[in-house]
Amino acid sequence: MCGLASIFGPDKKEPKNIKDMISSISHRGPDHEGFLYDENIIMGSCRLSIFDLSSRGNMPMKDKSGRYFIIYNGEIYNFQELKEKYKISTFSNSDTEVLLELFVKTGEKIFNEINGIYAFILFDKNKGKVYCVRDRLGIKPLYYYKKNNNYFFSSEIKGILKIFNEITINEKIVKFYLQSTYYDFSEETFFQDINQVSQGTYHVYDLKTKVSKKIKYWDLNNKKDYNEDFNLIKKYFFNSFSLQQKSDTKIGLNISSGIDSNLMISFLNHINKGQKNIFANSYYFKDKEFNHSDEIYEMSKYYNWKINLCEITHDDVIKNFDNISYFQDEPMPGLVTVAKHLLIKKSYNNDCKVILEGQGGDDIAGGYKYIFPLFILDNLKKINLKKTHLEIQSFLKEENMNFYEFFKFFLNSFKSYLGGGISADGTVSSNDDLFNFDKSLNKKIYKKILENLNDKKTLLKKIIYRDLFFCKLPRILRSCDRASMAHGKELRVPILDHNIVEYFYYQKNDRFIKNGVLRHGYREVYFKLFEDLNLLKNNKFMRRKKKYVSDPQTKWLKTKLFDWMYEKLMSSNFNSSGFVNKNRLKSFLLNFRKNESVVNSNLVWQLLNLEKLYSRKNN
Repeated sequence: MCGLASIFGPDKKEPKNIKDMISSISHRGPDHEGFLYDENIIMGSCRLSIFDLSSRGNMPMKDKSGRYFIIYNGEIYNFQELKEKYKISTFSNSDTEVLLELFVKTGEKIFNEINGIYAFILFDKNKGKVYCVRDRLGIKPLYYYKKNNNYFFSSEIKGILKIFNEITINEKIVKFYLQSTYYDFSEETFFQDINQVSQGTYHVYDLKTKVSKKIKYWDLNNKKDYNEDFNLIKKYFFNSFSLQQKSDTKIGLNISSGIDSNLMISFLNHINKGQKNIFANSYYFKDKEFNHSDEIYEMSKYYNWKINLCEITHDDVIKNFDNISYFQDEPMPGLVTVAKHLLIKKSYNNDCKVILEGQGGDDIAGGYKYIFPLFILDNLKKINLKKTHLEIQSFLKEENMNFYEFFKFFLNSFKSYLGGGISADGTVSSNDDLFNFDKSLNKKIYKKILENLNDKKTLLKKIIYRDLFFCKLPRILRSCDRASMAHGKELRVPILDHNIVEYFYYQKNDRFIKNGVLRHGYREVYFKLFEDLNLLKNNKFMRRKKKYVSDPQTKWLKTKLFDWMYEKLMSSNFNSSGFVNKNRLKSFLLNFRKNESVVNSNLVWQLLNLEKLYSRKNN
């Protein structure tokens, strides 16, 4: 919901700048544009109307007294409950006004009570203070740039680049990205001095004293472990799916054939007593080994839902890569980002403005293969050799590995924990021989990431926390937001309700992995929920093994996309400031194509993203 922009500070503010910023992100909110001009601050909003479709929900919005002003992107799912709890009367039926009046009534403590996805800027005219707030997990974006003592905030980086052509590429982040594969791991971005507000954090700027401060209002701290409580997690799931399907517009559902998509359909089916007017869509690839259209068809029959299918082809990648890169602003995750962008573009009409998706299950419950060695090391610390041996044997059987393959995988995974560079399936994704830069700085950067994990009890909790805030999840959420908002759609992620995230994170280690099976506790909860909903009979979808490689990215880059990719990376336009040795790159790409043992294409995808990043900035 919406795009926002604001400029504040001591210097004179040009109205044209705020209009240009909003114009550049107008795809986020095609329903209305609004502006506020004050001597201390100017604010702009482009609105995507989801609650109260009338003009009463337009922004910038002011409170009844005229003292407070807000621009806002997102949804407060529990706004009606909070409105009743605090006895708030409103002019509109929007969550924006409730959020504003809640702040007027309770101040900053309300940040701990609101449940939703949000980024907002709130101006207290009397005190001359500006509050810039981002939701707990960073599902909604908020970027800023400081020039002298003036701040420029925007929902997307392109809003800031629109008025500052002189901003350069952040080469430190590029180098770290190439060696570690990490991005969206800190406040820094791929553009020099453009930063993002961290997850679960708000900034307060005092325009009178020119003092600013950052306050972390939520985190996964070192609490005692939760005891398993099925009724509690059942309540969290029901609340999340009930609240997040609320909308004054039609809603959609992006699904796959995996466990999380089956969970979403099952809950919505149970809550709504059928599909009702929910649009359900899925993309697929025709390549036999990646085609799940038959599984989607089976799901459609089993749940009695209509699920539309959208084919993604290699030509789609060639035709749309540049445009999708523009909307993403920064390097994006793999082929799945292209597929999701096109699925939303092709499958949803203007009446459907809200889409639910099952992101986060792997991240919150330990679904990535490379976490297993950390789990084993935790067991070894307890000198529990018998249990460790049994877990390894079970894992080998579960993943169809021999001991030599496991030993190599174990070393790669632990190396990744210490410095990155490994994909979800445990395969290495970087090649240091290609890079012409000093890698010692990258070690220092990653060391700072590890310092954030010092208070976590176990190695397993450390790597899960790392993935949630510094590795996997941030880049997934950013790519999902841009893919949906490029078409004026709001993407909601009910599995990432902060109550659900906390519940799973605070479980003991053996609730994450047991008998060599990843996401053990998560799967167990699912089975109990499905038994409770009487959905286990003949439901083979819940027992499917996770697919670590679910798309033909590597296959296509070696075949159908190779010439397109090769031309881009070998052209004179590929300017990565000399980071990549072009002679070695040629050999690397030719070997990538012909060597069947090379199964990881992440580095090739990174280079394609950087080619676009540099060419866009230089043009």
